[in-house]
Amino acid sequence: MRPTLLVLLIALTSACDSSKISPHLAVDISLRRASPTAVAIEVRVKNEGERGTVPLDVLVTTGADQRVLLHPVPFVLNRHEVRDLKTTLLASTGVRATLTVREAERGLTVVTKTASLE
Repeated sequence: MRPTLLVLLIALTSACDSSKISPHLAVDISLRRASPTAVAIEVRVKNEGERGTVPLDVLVTTGADQRVLLHPVPFVLNRHEVRDLKTTLLASTGVRATLTVREAERGLTVVTKTASLE
């Protein structure tokens, strides 16, 4: 009886693989020169799935010190919903920004992207 219970428990545990639960997202980060001393950073997050997402935590950092530029309150995207986020950074030289999207509840990283502007 116990080996059957153990096999059933292993089968149920393997069916709950967290990589299969991740939302279907299209994520884009773009940098453009807004003025000679400012860089506009635009982030677009789109849910391409047929269901709402788990709460998403979006974080945009820049530089070697990983200074936080954009970190809104976690949000949920309904099916096919798009969320556009924008911010401006004062910088006259090259900029490199990293976008990280995580599940807010579990902290699992869903997407990481990097963009740069010379």
